[in-house]
Amino acid sequence: MARSVAIVGAGQIAYEMVAAFSDDWHITLHARSAPQWLGAMPCPFVPFVRGEDEPPSADCVIDTIAFDEGDVLGYDPDRVGRLIAISSASVYQDADGRTLDEAATCGFPEFADRITEEQATAAPGPDTYSTRKIRMETAARARLGGRATILRPCAIYGLWSRHPREYWFVKRLLDGRKRIPVMHPEVSRFQTTNARDIAEFALEMALGEIGGIFNIADENGPSVADIARYICEFTGRHAELVEVPANKNSTIGRTPWSVPRPFLVDGSKARTTCSRAGSTYWPNARNAVEWLVENNPEDWRAAFPQLTVYPWDLFDYAAEDAAMDAV
Repeated sequence: MARSVAIVGAGQIAYEMVAAFSDDWHITLHARSAPQWLGAMPCPFVPFVRGEDEPPSADCVIDTIAFDEGDVLGYDPDRVGRLIAISSASVYQDADGRTLDEAATCGFPEFADRITEEQATAAPGPDTYSTRKIRMETAARARLGGRATILRPCAIYGLWSRHPREYWFVKRLLDGRKRIPVMHPEVSRFQTTNARDIAEFALEMALGEIGGIFNIADENGPSVADIARYICEFTGRHAELVEVPANKNSTIGRTPWSVPRPFLVDGSKARTTCSRAGSTYWPNARNAVEWLVENNPEDWRAAFPQLTVYPWDLFDYAAEDAAMDAV
């Protein structure tokens, strides 16, 4: 008899979850509204508004949009066989207590090596994205014990993203930009995670009834310069990368992966536990880049709302030209 899986959310992770669990599972998708991709990846859709509708129950519930403890406290342990909740690698803090959330004010965190699940995390609380994620993790594990599985990805890429970091380069190339300013082009290495890996590891953990906390990360961590070269070569559109100095008063050259020192995450625990290899950023990001090129929206702000959250203009070409001319 097929087991049931309820997938909560409608973004790129949910899309890959539906694909991964399509065989031998009875799938239902629960979200506020039906996603555009549902026609290409059909499954039963159940309108679901957190706080208004009863949370789903199933042999396995996968919550891709659990951001705080209230998002998981509604699950009935007697009606949920396993809860797989998507957290974030942003929860980790360095020896001085710095996390990604406070980097602008407290300084960027510094880690001696790739970050494992043993690394200290922020304390649970209401203050930041990361403290709320930890509070969610704590509540999930308290509620379901060993039947709770926590996955911590980093910079996610894949189809149907609402936060496609690759668009920072893709749009410039499609707009015919021949020079692109970048700060820290070789130093910036911000860990990437394939959305498909998140889903496939979730499937393995559901099948194996595996609980605990797991980083989900590519086996490599490309630099910003690497990412630019990959995208240029794949699209056949070439531009010169112009290194611009980092300036706390300027955001010119700051990409969605730009960091002053590497932020790399170790995903080996998940790979060892599930006896499967992880991804490398390239060539696995090709599908995402191709999707962006084919679906280059007239209104990118409406299409990719999470890109609008960045506190600077991502595509201020006039300011970029002035800064590159001054280099």
